[in-house]
Amino acid sequence: MGYDLHITRAFQAYESERFPILGGEVEALVREEPELVIPVDAPRRDDFCYVVWAADPSERGHYLLFQHGRLSVKNPEVAFLRRMIGWAARLDAWVIGDDAEVCEWDGERVVARQRGPEAFAGRRRFITRGTWLGGLNSHAPIRADEWAAVVAAQPDFIMATSVEAVLPSGTRMIPCPAVACWSGHPSGRAVPFFFDEDIIEVRDADPLTERRMVELAVALGATVVDDDDQPV
Repeated sequence: MGYDLHITRAFQAYESERFPILGGEVEALVREEPELVIPVDAPRRDDFCYVVWAADPSERGHYLLFQHGRLSVKNPEVAFLRRMIGWAARLDAWVIGDDAEVCEWDGERVVARQRGPEAFAGRRRFITRGTWLGGLNSHAPIRADEWAAVVAAQPDFIMATSVEAVLPSGTRMIPCPAVACWSGHPSGRAVPFFFDEDIIEVRDADPLTERRMVELAVALGATVVDDDDQPV
């Protein structure tokens, strides 16, 4: 099966679409890096393309696949991984593995380090009609149109096209797909409510946010659960 490595602005690969690298940024990177090429005869969209390492000294033919807001490769050789770290720096992004470890260059070699638990969302909460651990709740999914209608009826919600991301350069706002955000939190911070196929997820919900989630869950005929599928 192999092991994937990713250039991403997320801490875990599956969250890359929430904190995306944009297609225009990939194109700009290729223009600025003579070692990289986007093949003209390969499939290409604004959110999808192949990026080939034209200077690859091996016979393997390394390339990155750009999709879901990240650039990914399977089982890269060390020379390619070293290049990835440099390209990620140009994009203000991380190089991470499938286990969320961060790959860095220490001046002599590539090293992998694990982030501490404080780096990850500590209080994930989900609005669902079933169990979030069970995958897609096909028997009673929360549909995108249902969620959009509920959000539109809330005076304290906005649709945002930027999100706060923790990047190598520090914390800053980056463009993202439209996401519903609770603008009524006393901190003044807009709290993203991510719609994920059939559930709503808040990455780090404090008690006030939990309470607001419960109110929305009632409107959807759903419940709020934690990481262990326990009701909140």
